[in-house]
Amino acid sequence: MDARTLTHLLLAKNYKVILTFRRNSLFEEERIKSIFHHNPNLYLQLCDISCQNSVNECIKSTLKNHNYINELYLLAANSHVGDSFKNKELAIQVNGQSTYYFLESLHNFSPSTRTYFAATSELFGGISSGALDESSCFHPRSPYAIGKSLGYNWMQFYKDTYGQFCSCGILFNHSNTERSLDFFIRKVTNAAAKIALGKQSELNLGNLDFSRDEHWSDFGCEMMWAMLNHNTTPENYVIGTGTTHAGEEYLDLAFGHFNLKWRNHVVLDKSLIRPNEVVRLIADSRKAQKELGWNPNRMSFSRHIDLMCSFDYQLEQGLNPERPKVL
Repeated sequence: MDARTLTHLLLAKNYKVILTFRRNSLFEEERIKSIFHHNPNLYLQLCDISCQNSVNECIKSTLKNHNYINELYLLAANSHVGDSFKNKELAIQVNGQSTYYFLESLHNFSPSTRTYFAATSELFGGISSGALDESSCFHPRSPYAIGKSLGYNWMQFYKDTYGQFCSCGILFNHSNTERSLDFFIRKVTNAAAKIALGKQSELNLGNLDFSRDEHWSDFGCEMMWAMLNHNTTPENYVIGTGTTHAGEEYLDLAFGHFNLKWRNHVVLDKSLIRPNEVVRLIADSRKAQKELGWNPNRMSFSRHIDLMCSFDYQLEQGLNPERPKVL
């Protein structure tokens, strides 16, 4: 999701963008290029981020073909928190150790490159009251978050030890119509659209006893770019709205968009409950507001859900909806 969203943003700024990909049977180069309307400034580069040799070859090949790398955005990850409990070692390797591979390669071949690392609010482990900022203590509760904490520490190490420009964005929950269907918010909006169309009657969910701080991903990706471009000193930033939304609120808004009552359709399934679930996450983004111009009130949560519901309704009708253009 973030890779697609950020690529749209950078291409609009006339960047030359190199997307890395891992070769597999599902990869289709034509499909990827078509998403960005075959923009001539988009390039694809083979890279398996779990392999140090592959990362080195990726960096060297990019420098050979394009002469320089101004900015590197480390977004690729084993990104599903629930799945990380089943793939613990993979989560550590992909979410954390891969960061070392890239930073070491840049240290050797392109030390002036500015690097962004996609950290996560899951690092904090949640709180019962108050809000979380850049100085809050980490308490990761999943292999996903443990891997991200390793990546975060590698960023700090290369910044402090070698003076590389390393900036971590601690983004709280974020989503848009690019979010995959296995994440809670998109699972809810898509299921509500299908139920409204008579394509299904029930939605199985696990725990609803949680609350999250959620923003539109396009806005978060703008802040990723801003972190690497606002001044000459790398800083870490918390990005969030400062408002938290309970699991049932997601359901109220999504099903309400179609004049449906979610309690008539949602089935709670204990097998879907994660171990050691993070209960409450809420951001204190005052640093980003002051230094980056972050606006936490740019879009209401209800409009956020409405945009995703409208997109999914068109999608499930067999149409080809455009990603929302928001200001």
